[in-house]
Amino acid sequence: MKVFGLIVMLLWSGKAFAEAQSASDFAAGEQLFKVYCADACHQAPAARRLKPQQWRIVLETMQVRMQTAGMPPLTEIQLGQVFTYLKEKR
Repeated sequence: MKVFGLIVMLLWSGKAFAEAQSASDFAAGEQLFKVYCADACHQAPAARRLKPQQWRIVLETMQVRMQTAGMPPLTEIQLGQVFTYLKEKR
């Protein structure tokens, strides 16, 4: 019984950590989206206008455009955070 309780506790803490990480990624992604997308070059579309698969393509395209314009691209972590924001904002 003690082992079962330990397993449940570990699973619960893992879930809580994942939820906290998701909330942190959402907030960071929102800030990155505002700075790099909405304020930098053009008016960014609302998150709900595109499906997650479409946002992936747009984000990849914007990475190339940023590099072409001499701007440093977002890191993989930053891209993940922006994507988290966009798909959860829907």
